[in-house]
Amino acid sequence: MLQLNSFCHKNLIWLITLILYCQFTSAQLLEPDFTSEKREENSFRVHLIRTGIIGISSLQHFDLTAELLKFRYDTKNGVYLGLTVFSTRTIWMGNKEDTLNTFDFLMNPIGGTVHGNILSKIPLKRSKVKNSNIGLSIGSKWIQGPQAPNFKSTSFFDHYLRLGWIHQRLLSEDALTNSSLSFWAFPYLQLHQASEESRRLFFKEQIDPQAYGYGLEIGIAYNSQLKLSIYGQQLLNTSPESEFNQFVARLVAAYRF
Repeated sequence: MLQLNSFCHKNLIWLITLILYCQFTSAQLLEPDFTSEKREENSFRVHLIRTGIIGISSLQHFDLTAELLKFRYDTKNGVYLGLTVFSTRTIWMGNKEDTLNTFDFLMNPIGGTVHGNILSKIPLKRSKVKNSNIGLSIGSKWIQGPQAPNFKSTSFFDHYLRLGWIHQRLLSEDALTNSSLSFWAFPYLQLHQASEESRRLFFKEQIDPQAYGYGLEIGIAYNSQLKLSIYGQQLLNTSPESEFNQFVARLVAAYRF
């Protein structure tokens, strides 16, 4: 009972902290942009977050994510480069297996106790209602795993690369009410790298230090303020009999205050 009360108390503090952060804050991984003309000049912006993100996964995790900091650089030619720092706190773990809980952290594209991500978009085709881009995402997550025997480290770093195609489309727009609805899709290939020791300790050597697979992100945005998205990822070079050889889906809702 004492451990349960301590757990609830820690998560309550983190939730209150997240709400306070969201009073100051802006940003997300994919932001709609339907500007067809070239910008007059390059722009650089720094954001403290004002977005609260709630997620639930097929591995029965319920979590909250905050975008703590974002640097954004847009060139005159439409190239986008953004550096974002995330922090995720899991409120509920539905799995009784520690390995699957840690696997959920690995398969959360915006997860990690601390998570730094660089996203670059190189435009292929742009118009007032749709655009296509090459998307390159590089990042590192610091993942806190379960308690380990013999006082071994309970955390590890996972480094990843995602390369794919980003398509965005404006579904509707009403100038009178200043409202809009847009859609995006981001299918990609991914590569993960971690130490052999962490793979052995947390995943029973059933995930290679260099793991590869594929993923997909699709979503809709209302006024660029409310965003609903679905993530799906799978690693391909795990053992066929492994519990990690599965497609992991995640439903995410984000609101910018």
